[in-house]
Amino acid sequence: MASLFASSGDGLASRLGLSPWVLYSAAGFTFYAIVCSSLRFQRLKTMRKRLNFPDRESLSRMTNEDAQKIVSYISTYEFPLLYDFSLRYAIFKTYAVDNIGNLLYKVSDLARPTKASKRYDDTQVLFASYAEFPPGSEYLAKSVARTNFLHAPYRQSGKISNADMLYVLFESMYQPVRFMRLYEWREMSDMEVAAVATFWKYIGEMMEIDYEAELGKKEWKDGIEFMEDVERWAIEYENKHLGPSPEIGKLGTVLVELLLSAYPKFSREPGYKILMVLMGERMRDAFSFPEPGVPESALTYPLLLARKLFIRYLCLPRIYPAKFISQPDPVTGRIKHYHYLKDPWYSPPTFWSRWGPEGLMRRAFGLKVAGDGGAAMLPDGFLFEDVGPEDKMGKGVDETARLTRLAQTKVSASACPFALPRKG
Repeated sequence: MASLFASSGDGLASRLGLSPWVLYSAAGFTFYAIVCSSLRFQRLKTMRKRLNFPDRESLSRMTNEDAQKIVSYISTYEFPLLYDFSLRYAIFKTYAVDNIGNLLYKVSDLARPTKASKRYDDTQVLFASYAEFPPGSEYLAKSVARTNFLHAPYRQSGKISNADMLYVLFESMYQPVRFMRLYEWREMSDMEVAAVATFWKYIGEMMEIDYEAELGKKEWKDGIEFMEDVERWAIEYENKHLGPSPEIGKLGTVLVELLLSAYPKFSREPGYKILMVLMGERMRDAFSFPEPGVPESALTYPLLLARKLFIRYLCLPRIYPAKFISQPDPVTGRIKHYHYLKDPWYSPPTFWSRWGPEGLMRRAFGLKVAGDGGAAMLPDGFLFEDVGPEDKMGKGVDETARLTRLAQTKVSASACPFALPRKG
């Protein structure tokens, strides 16, 4: 049989004027691509079967616990890089809102180049905590409670409105769906879209966002319908509140410079141009950023397409999850951070983090590695009372504890938030 196959291959190769090894390599490459593509969808099929969400109708019984499990696997196995980037993008976009951006410029460490790094990473560890810790858990409640504590003075004074909070929530659930549709190796399934919306809906409930006040209703058949309603509302909100101002422009400049400073110097200029392309016209105008030229667009989109095809057909699915934060230390309760932007806030100085491939590459380009900055970077990890501006570090412990207890009453892990009461 082998000789027949070899003979047939040699004959075809000779008719085409090629070496037999060219045909064998092409056949092997094609087989590998088919296997990769097939295996890449296996985890989605397994998750759908295990949680029993075969169709749109079944999504109405998705619980908060189901939603968190799905979001966790999306963010750590399926799309870790772009899921993380899409959330960064989402938060950055909310800074272009008049109330939010102008307030941040006046009062936030994000507007101060020497302090922006910590505040940026603080936002990331809070968002990572939402996805890492399941509904009903103490540490999810703590992460939301710390967020509520930091927002409380501005919400109570009316400087941040309920509508502003809902818009931040909308961008946080919408941008991951949009980014995967446009740039990842596959778009999210209905199950995953519903999970993302359900996940953020219960986070919003713990943050005491009043949906009915903005949307005029409080019942939806599933997470997809909820997201669609919020999206329609957000379009009107953007038309009223997303626009340029000197303060927003200055805030945007500080944050873009922070983002680019986390990468090697040679990549910063092209990185800036690519970022301008990805922002889109509306967001660039809000921050008063320049419009990119044709060369930048011609570079950006082919690179994204090449990445999409490479992952889809040439990369086997991830075996181990991407870890952004650790589980709390059983003794100290501290949580370690593994994905800092510029400065190694809360990142443990292990041999691997300092001298592994990533550490060596960062050193080669003059970037910081875990352990640089000493004790000031809290290398043993963070407690939630460490999260926030420098003048709030270690403060509000009792109030955060009270808000933690309150947040735990807002969400049930096993609740089906879209299960409507039967009529009649």
